[in-house]
Amino acid sequence: MRIDVELGGTTLRTIIGSLLLVASVTGCAESGASAPASAATAQKECERSGGTWRGARCETSAGGGY
Repeated sequence: MRIDVELGGTTLRTIIGSLLLVASVTGCAESGASAPASAATAQKECERSGGTWRGARCETSAGGGY
């Protein structure tokens, strides 16, 4: 038994293009998932050091009152 498979130029380009698209989407999904984790880590570090997390930054009081 012999099975011959012929791929035309257009079909081969479609397959390669689809694989590249899937690979790039997978890469974007991974980078998007890691961003909130780093913000959560920064927030925990801010609170651990005695600061207050506001929006996307850490506020610390100078404590230098009169």
